[in-house]
Amino acid sequence: MDTILSNSWSLTEDIALAKDKGYAEHFIFRQGQIFARQNNKTYRAQDCMLVEYFVQEALSNPSDQSIVFLIECTDGTKGCLSSAYGIYADPNLIDFCMHLKR
Repeated sequence: MDTILSNSWSLTEDIALAKDKGYAEHFIFRQGQIFARQNNKTYRAQDCMLVEYFVQEALSNPSDQSIVFLIECTDGTKGCLSSAYGIYADPNLIDFCMHLKR
């Protein structure tokens, strides 16, 4: 599969590009699962596959980091989950995503 995310883009530009590639759902991490805002479904880790992720650094402040995950679910739902990264990250969210099958 071709890489979708790139360090030449900002977080919002990466999310827009991913949406253009079919990753249109917006996921929220809650209580060890992800919730899809548009289709109102909840997915467990075994329902998801991590397609790609990328850590973004702000140009003005390299310690201002974020991460975006592209996730595809077993029902065909594809979307993005983003979070702060580094010291402001939610360790449970990062752990959830990094343990998804690839």
